[in-house]
Amino acid sequence: MEVGPISSENGFPVWYKDENGLRLQLNPDPFDPFSGLEDPELPNPSQPVSFPDNFPSESFYITCESEMTTGTGERARLVLALEAAFVNEVPVEGEQIVFGRVRIRVSGLVPNATYTIRHPYGTDTFVAEPDPGEPGFGEINFTEDIGGLNGGEFNLALNSRVHPFLRWDPDVLPNAPVGYIGDPSFPHPIIGSVILDQFGEPQNFFRIEGPGIGIGSPDRSTTPGLNPDDAIETSFFKIAGKISTISGVEVTRATYTKSLDGDRYLDVFVISDVTPQDIEVTGLGLNPTKMEGTNGSYFSRLSFTGDVVPSEITITNISDNPDSIQTVVPVDFLSAAAEYNTDTDILTITAQSSNEVDNILLSVSDFGIGELDIPPNGILILEALHFSPAHITINSAAGGQIRIPVQIIGSADQPIPVVANAGEDRVVLEEMQVTLDGTNSTGPIETYFWQQISGVPVTLENADTPTPTFIAPDTETLLEFQLTVAGLDTQSTSSVLVEVVESSPAPIANAGGDQTVIQGSVVELDGTSSTNADTFLWEQTSGPAVVLSDVRSPTPSFIFPKSLEPLLFTLTVSGPSGESVDNVQISTLPDTLNVNRIEYRTQAAEWRIEGTSNVAGPGVSITIYLGINNSGLVLAEVQVDGLGEWEYRVSASTLSPDATRSVTIQSSSGGILEAVPITIRQ
Repeated sequence: MEVGPISSENGFPVWYKDENGLRLQLNPDPFDPFSGLEDPELPNPSQPVSFPDNFPSESFYITCESEMTTGTGERARLVLALEAAFVNEVPVEGEQIVFGRVRIRVSGLVPNATYTIRHPYGTDTFVAEPDPGEPGFGEINFTEDIGGLNGGEFNLALNSRVHPFLRWDPDVLPNAPVGYIGDPSFPHPIIGSVILDQFGEPQNFFRIEGPGIGIGSPDRSTTPGLNPDDAIETSFFKIAGKISTISGVEVTRATYTKSLDGDRYLDVFVISDVTPQDIEVTGLGLNPTKMEGTNGSYFSRLSFTGDVVPSEITITNISDNPDSIQTVVPVDFLSAAAEYNTDTDILTITAQSSNEVDNILLSVSDFGIGELDIPPNGILILEALHFSPAHITINSAAGGQIRIPVQIIGSADQPIPVVANAGEDRVVLEEMQVTLDGTNSTGPIETYFWQQISGVPVTLENADTPTPTFIAPDTETLLEFQLTVAGLDTQSTSSVLVEVVESSPAPIANAGGDQTVIQGSVVELDGTSSTNADTFLWEQTSGPAVVLSDVRSPTPSFIFPKSLEPLLFTLTVSGPSGESVDNVQISTLPDTLNVNRIEYRTQAAEWRIEGTSNVAGPGVSITIYLGINNSGLVLAEVQVDGLGEWEYRVSASTLSPDATRSVTIQSSSGGILEAVPITIRQ
């Protein structure tokens, strides 16, 4: 599959072309009965479609749907589409997206049973999940959307399964409307699948194989070799797609040159379909010029007179009917280079505009130190810069822009050095066993070496390990030990004092006051009010398991889970005279929920529900119930995203508002909104 040039009218690709050379164009016209659009919600339905002020939130290059009835009387639905939409559903320039969709929804199945679904774009196997809206039954609810979902990146839709394109079978009357691949109001057999079933036949059908699904179904399979009790199928699809009669044209670059020796040029690059095209470029003060090229790429260099650059140029594909036209403003062309020297910490940037006459201001986009102007001589030198960006972007006041990689020269950085850490000074009792602690030493350590450098001599056991031991002498004294670590031809030393005493006050643990925090927030435990403590050890004793940053720190931290259950921690402190224990409880509050929209559209049986939680995902789910409380039928369960937003949107729903015309929203993090009214539209 290939993607065509970008339309100057709406910012979407003019067409997508499949392996068979079939080009389908976007059809955002809800007044076209073959567009496949239902209830397009134009802001002004009485006016023509225009972008972005009067444009549908979704439209299609192709949409293909098929439905069947299961043996339990429930609906099985297949949706295949190459869909154009917007990041936030509202038509906005720069937020155009295109994705290939495969959606399968089946109700009334055997819970936990395996089903095989064959369709024109593949074979999928599912285990039916228990249906919360129909106890005792299972369901399949699968959606696969593949494309650029962040705005632009239209080529990512090429990775979807929705190709080659399907179309009405021309051997079955009636024929498709002229200029279209089918009529979406009329179910019809199709062709185009390149997937073969287990019998070697193209999968130009929608088939479900599973236990008992055909018993009582009007769509029982008639395919030889299949048990009709365990299979249903149909070869009828509602399909929409408009065949593109134009190749389009997209300007990929339009730059000008104004040199000191008087040269004045415009360089124009465009793309179109790979078939031969007749493309012309013109503009104010320019003679119409035919562009030269092949395989979809075209170029032309034009000359202009005077010092005023043409304010805009027009590129026309006169092969199209009607003509495809794009108008652009030419900008200057930038050439640049960047070099970072690791020995001097200097980044040198050189840049030049193709406009040598007008002293154009050039600047470097912020890469962490702010936007920077390039001096008039075209050389920017940044000293004492201890890092380098991988790329830099240079902008021109005349509109040009270039992004270039930074070339790195100089010697390699030095490895992380070894750093010895002999631990904290300590107080111990006479004749007790003492363990020294060098485990907090860092770097590529190869050897450890401990030695006593002052005090009553003692015998160190395992002096070549991070944690040697010795027996304290039977007299009060002060001992000093030194740790030397070595690695990669470097070494480091650290010392620790150990005071030996006859007796010491008993330690008293204080785990701090109980806390109430927000789910998902960072919580710090505080044992600093403990007294006579040499060591600290925290342990979680109840609640969902969390990871403490450092169980031996007086003040470890953790992230409170997305749960209402409180957490209990035990702090054990130790000193020369023993241990002491204290507990602390960390609790939370239910999350705060907000609803931005609750709509049900009767014509398409479509739900649109969205809102927010003050506890962001992942790990937070929203359950939507029909009715005034959470005892009603479950409409859906959705996940809260990383921004705290959640959304449920589905068409052809088997559930509609109940008599209360309200829903209840409940979060796995405890929040609940009851009896929220539904806005019902046609």
